[in-house]
Amino acid sequence: MEIIRGGRDHVDTAALIWAHAVTVRDGYDAVPSLEEARPGIEKALANEPSLLLLAVEDGAAVGFLAGGPQETGTAYINYVGVHPDAWGRRVGEALLRALPDALSERGYTAAELLVYVDNTRGVRLYERLGWIKVGDPAPHPRNGRVEQRYSFLVA
Repeated sequence: MEIIRGGRDHVDTAALIWAHAVTVRDGYDAVPSLEEARPGIEKALANEPSLLLLAVEDGAAVGFLAGGPQETGTAYINYVGVHPDAWGRRVGEALLRALPDALSERGYTAAELLVYVDNTRGVRLYERLGWIKVGDPAPHPRNGRVEQRYSFLVA
């Protein structure tokens, strides 16, 4: 597996991975369309310095990480997504292990993200890789699912 830096030309690739991942994770009846999934990825990359990493296996992207500035020195990671066909192959771990260098290259000293507390796979991964809980869990403003903020300091 190779982790590469992505750009605007990879938005659709990331959006399709996300659409498939949330369909399985959240039990949707149908995979969201590219038109439904694309705006969120575009918004995550709208401000500079943005960040898009892609995990590539055999020439195909199987996972991605996307985010951008939140406050001075801190990046907000909007998405960590792995196509369900690649679950269990440590794709998310590879993306997160590549993150510190990518953050440093863009001038960030820390990163934050939110994860649904019922996403046990994600929670276990973040905690295992040294992400620290920040504050108390709170309901997501749109859907009410409880989420936890995590922080990571670049060494």
